[in-house]
Amino acid sequence: MSRGKEFAKNTLILFIGKFSTQFVSLLLLPLFTHYLLADDYGFVDLLQTYITLFVPILTLRMDSVVFRFLIDKREDEKGKTVIISNVLFVLLCGIIFAISAYVLILLFIKFKYLYYVLFNIVIMMISNVLLQVLRGLGKNKEYSTCSIITGLSNLVINIVMIIFLNYGAESILISSSIANLFVITYITIKARLIKYFDLNEINKEEVKKFLAYSLPMIPNSLSWWVVNVSDRTIISFYLGVAFNGIYTVSCKFSNILNSVFSIFNMSWQESAALHINDDDKEVFFSDMINKLFISFSSVSLLILSVLPLLYDLLIGNEYIDSYFYIPILLYSNSWNIMISLIGGIYIALKKTKEVAGTTIMSAILNIIINILLIKPIGLYAACVSTLCSYLIMSIYRIIDCRKYINIKLNYSSIILFTFIFVLSSVIYYINNVYLNVLNLVFVIVYSVLVNKDILLSILNSVKKKVLR
Repeated sequence: MSRGKEFAKNTLILFIGKFSTQFVSLLLLPLFTHYLLADDYGFVDLLQTYITLFVPILTLRMDSVVFRFLIDKREDEKGKTVIISNVLFVLLCGIIFAISAYVLILLFIKFKYLYYVLFNIVIMMISNVLLQVLRGLGKNKEYSTCSIITGLSNLVINIVMIIFLNYGAESILISSSIANLFVITYITIKARLIKYFDLNEINKEEVKKFLAYSLPMIPNSLSWWVVNVSDRTIISFYLGVAFNGIYTVSCKFSNILNSVFSIFNMSWQESAALHINDDDKEVFFSDMINKLFISFSSVSLLILSVLPLLYDLLIGNEYIDSYFYIPILLYSNSWNIMISLIGGIYIALKKTKEVAGTTIMSAILNIIINILLIKPIGLYAACVSTLCSYLIMSIYRIIDCRKYINIKLNYSSIILFTFIFVLSSVIYYINNVYLNVLNLVFVIVYSVLVNKDILLSILNSVKKKVLR
């Protein structure tokens, strides 16, 4: 199978599962914004942001270890047992530490939903690592099934708890925990994890090797948390949790872009790791990065152009102000895609220290800009700080990566995209129905033209299958 077809096949499998999760997330947004108070929703969202901080730390990024190292041992049963056994041992140590820390915290701190948070952290720790076991083993169909299980479970549980049982925002934490518990059960049975766990294979040298790879990923995860999430902490402190709820809704739309890209990024990381030693790797990586960046830049434009026509239908009145922050966040996330694409090369090369270094720099910049601007310009400070940190990190990674692989970017396409995005943003803020429709048609035409090679390839592939 060619590299392109291999990438396309893996992406399609992952897309089926991940799209269901993202679609459910979009379906739940009207439920949350119509039934939950902005204060409660903002508070639970803040708790979830801290869960995303603690989980990678407590697992010592064993999720990244098990994925990357299993790729190299897919035909080696003994190697798979050694990797999975040692990773699960470290995970168990992390869970014990998490529960111990929770007991200590109870002595000093009490806050709403504390028990739900602990349960969610432990379940997420296990789920995150086991999901990467599936990916490392090449079981993308099973991984995709897990996404479907998570999406449907979250949808049903939230609807039942919020509408029929009159629960508040805590239903978000409860449904997440239950959904991931279903996933853990499925993976344990489907991947036959018991077969790959052997206490005799746990040894200090393997653990040291894995930690040498994973420990630099912890400050990287912390820095990503700062870049992505510190905005909400600063907003809550300076402006209040209700404003955080508004900002969260703004991020939901811009994160559609990242959510869709994350599906492709999983395939990209796998392809990069599998083909990092190919003779023509520079041509392959340059071609893929250019195509993926332009494709997802088109998606960001489509989201921007269609939102003015649908926004009032999707969002409750209490959150309507979130409309104004979306364009800046969408453009920021376009550059986040470039960061992730270059990051896939670092991961393939096992250069985790370089990954961490660039992210730490961006996180510091994000905090400084946020604090300086939050009082003068309010919620716009979070948007501007995100844009600046993503843009600078992209530029740095593009330059730094060339020490290892000479990536050649199509700068004319990037400049054209930026120009069209600025023009579409002006129309977005004017918010005239006729202009919005005209802009949507223009963006569709642009997207088709810049992605014609990919679209033709897909059409030819479908045509061949139909003729068969």
